[in-house]
Amino acid sequence: REKLKRKLRMAGKKRVSQETFDDAVRENMEDFGMSREDAVKDAMDQFEMQGCDLSNIVTSTSGSGGEDHPIVAASKRFVDAAKDGNRDGVMAEVERLAEGVPGEAEGKTMAGNAGVMGAGVELLGKMKEDGEVCAAVLRLMLLLVTDNEMNRDRLKEPLSHPGIATIAECLTALPGDAAVQEAGFRLTKTAATKSESIKASFMEYDGLVPMKAALQDHVDNAEVVKNVGATMRTVTNADDWSTKVSKVFDTSKDIAKGRMLPLVYAAMKRHEEDPEVLQELCGGLKGCAVQDDIVKAILNDGGLDQAIKALRAHMKHPGLASRCMLLFSNLAENDDAKKRLCQGEALGLMLQTMQVHERSAKVMRAGFTALASMALRMPENVEVMMEAGANRVVLEGMKAHAGQPELNRQAMICIRNMVVRCPHHREAFTADGAEELIVAARDTHLKCADAAFDCLRDLGCEYGGLGDLAGKGKHSAYVTVDESLVNSKEGQANAGSSMVTWEEEES
Repeated sequence: REKLKRKLRMAGKKRVSQETFDDAVRENMEDFGMSREDAVKDAMDQFEMQGCDLSNIVTSTSGSGGEDHPIVAASKRFVDAAKDGNRDGVMAEVERLAEGVPGEAEGKTMAGNAGVMGAGVELLGKMKEDGEVCAAVLRLMLLLVTDNEMNRDRLKEPLSHPGIATIAECLTALPGDAAVQEAGFRLTKTAATKSESIKASFMEYDGLVPMKAALQDHVDNAEVVKNVGATMRTVTNADDWSTKVSKVFDTSKDIAKGRMLPLVYAAMKRHEEDPEVLQELCGGLKGCAVQDDIVKAILNDGGLDQAIKALRAHMKHPGLASRCMLLFSNLAENDDAKKRLCQGEALGLMLQTMQVHERSAKVMRAGFTALASMALRMPENVEVMMEAGANRVVLEGMKAHAGQPELNRQAMICIRNMVVRCPHHREAFTADGAEELIVAARDTHLKCADAAFDCLRDLGCEYGGLGDLAGKGKHSAYVTVDESLVNSKEGQANAGSSMVTWEEEES
C-alpha cells in the first residue's frame, strides 16, 4: 500500500533530467564552496521544494567530476554501437552491463538514464532476425526493468509506437528461437505487472499471436511455457491500482476467442509433472474465466479436469494450490461448475490441501474464496460442504490467521453464503466460536467491518454498533441480489461473490 501511495503522490510531479540535477550540484560546489555531499543534499532539497520527482536521479556520481562511471561509460558505448548497428560492440557492452549493473545500487538507473532502454528497443527493431542479439538485449532489458519503475515506464514510449510493441514484434519475428521467446515473455511479464498501459499495448500490438505460437512451437520447453503462462496471467490481472479503467476484461475475452485456451490445456498435459509450469498456466486460466461462455468452454473442453488433476498431483506445492483454488473460485460463478466442484473430487482435494497448508495465509485465503463461490445460492452444495467438515476448516483458518484482513473477510463471506439459505447450520458455526472470531476480526480490521455485519446478521448474532453504512458502503464486499447483475459487469462481483483480482497483491 505504501508503494501505491508513493506512486500516486509522484503521478502529478514533474521530473528533472540527470544533467539539470548535476548542474545544480556543480553550481553548489563551485559557487558556494559546498562539499559534494552537502551540494547533493541541497540540490535534492531545492528540487523537492519545487515539487519535483527525483526517482530518476543518480546521486552517487553527481559532482564527482573526472571520467564517467564505468556503467555510464559502458551504457554510452552500447548506445553508440546500437546506432551504428555494430553487432560485436553491442554484444561486448551487453556483457559488461550484465556483469556491472547488479553490483551497483544505482546501476539500473544509471544505465536507463544513459539511454540503454531506448537503444535496446531500437536494436530489437533493427536486428529482429538475429536471435542471439535479440535474446541478449531482452535479457539486459529485463535486468534493468526488474524493480525499477523508471526503466519500466520507458517501455511506454513513444506513444506512437511504445517499446513494448517492438518487443511483441520481435517475439512474432522469431517464433522458433526458444531463447528469444523465454527472455521476451519474461520481460513482458515483469514490465506489465502493475502497469495497465503496458498490458494494453502488448495486446494492442498483437501480443496474442506470439503467445499462441510459443505454446505451439515450444510446448516441450518448460521455461518458455511457464513464461507464456505468466504473461497470460499478468495481462489478465487488474493489478494497476493507479488507473480507473482497465482493459483486462477485454483481454481475457480476446484470449479465449483467439482459441488459446486449448493450447493451455495441451501444455498442462505435457507438463503435468512440473508444478511451477502448472502454477502459471492455472493462473492464466483463472485470468480468462471472467464470463459465463468462457467458463462453460473451460468446463467442457477439459480445463477444469486438468486443474483438478494438477491439484491432486501437487497438493503440497503452495503456489499451485493457491492458483488452482482461485481458478475454482472464478469458475464457480457458473452454477454447473459449482455443482461439479462440490459433488465431485474437487471439494475433498481443496479441504485436504487447506489442511496441508494450514499455516499459509495465501493458500487458506484462496481456499476460502473458492468455498464461498461454491456455496453461493447453492444449499445442496452447502449440505455436502458441511458433511465434509468445511465449517471446521474455515474457523480453524480464522483462528490461525487472525492478523490477515483479506483472509478473514473471505472467511466471513464464505460463512455467510453457507448459512443464509441453510439457517439450520448456524449452530454448527456458533458452537465452535464463529461469533467471537468474527467480532475479533471486525474490531481488528476495518476492511472486515461490512462482511462482519452481514455474517453476524445471517448467523443470528448481535450485529449492531457498526454505524448506519455498515455492510452497505460503496466498498462493501457484498451487494444485494438486485444489484448483482449490474455490478457483475462493472466490477466482476455479485451477491456474496468471491471473484477476485487481488491474487498478487501480497505475493
